[in-house]
Amino acid sequence: MSNLGTTKDCKMANKNTPKTTPSKTATPAAPAAKATASYKPTQEEIAARAFEIYQRYGGNDQENWLRAERELIARGRR
Repeated sequence: MSNLGTTKDCKMANKNTPKTTPSKTATPAAPAAKATASYKPTQEEIAARAFEIYQRYGGNDQENWLRAERELIARGRR
């Protein structure tokens, strides 16, 4: 078993850790992109769209699934 130290040791290490300041050159994410980036279609939505793609264009199931997922995510961002 390794010796991880005590809680007191951890607190002391935190006090002695040098503080860093955030970079001034970092640019914040655009609010619109942040709000819509969380959209994730359900498996049922992806499956339905993948089947539509298969019926119309053929192809294999994995490629159709990935295409359907990309399309649905893109639609959700609008």
